Amino acid sequence: MSRSGWPLPSRRYRPLHASDLGDLPLCATCHDVEKLVAHRAWANAGDAEWGFCGYGVFVDGAPVGYALVTPALYVPRRHPLAVGANADAAALLAVYVADGHPDRAMAKQAVQRLAARLVDQRNINAIDAASSDRGLCQRPSRGWLESTGFRPLDDGVRHRMDLRATRVWLPSPHEVVRQVAGMVMPASPPRPAGLSEPGLREAVQESVPVG
Repeated sequence: MSRSGWPLPSRRYRPLHASDLGDLPLCATCHDVEKLVAHRAWANAGDAEWGFCGYGVFVDGAPVGYALVTPALYVPRRHPLAVGANADAAALLAVYVADGHPDRAMAKQAVQRLAARLVDQRNINAIDAASSDRGLCQRPSRGWLESTGFRPLDDGVRHRMDLRATRVWLPSPHEVVRQVAGMVMPASPPRPAGLSEPGLREAVQESVPVG
């Protein structure tokens, strides 16, 4: 029980599958994730290749956020990463946290747990993401991506997280399971949510632990 006498909300992170997509919260200001959920070939490919297609954030058992990923060859045609996909990289398709849960670290932790799951996958050396100036579900802001461990590529749009370099700070999948099982964390005070600066839908200006 908390000091106020009410139990604190429980927060959990777990892998997502194609069958979970219909239960995910959708962005109220764009339809990009809605289209991803409706056409699930990319999610089925992730399930077949790795056993998951993303990582979800759950508060008291309800999904409130997620990071979605797929093998590069299955990026939907209209996605910003569809052109020039790198076969050795997983593609980060979308990152979102519902406005009612504005914790700035949720999306970053979901992406880092994705990286921890992908780091030992054969033939996957990186996670690629598309960036933007102000931050969108499919194209997080450059500042947020860089604070999460991504580095810009030469085209100025793509960012890459090198999984070989992140081994020094990423937990193992077993450690992730141990850390999040039964995790109970206090609710954060209300703040604007999003993937743009300074909220989640824009940039999250937090440092990524290195070592």
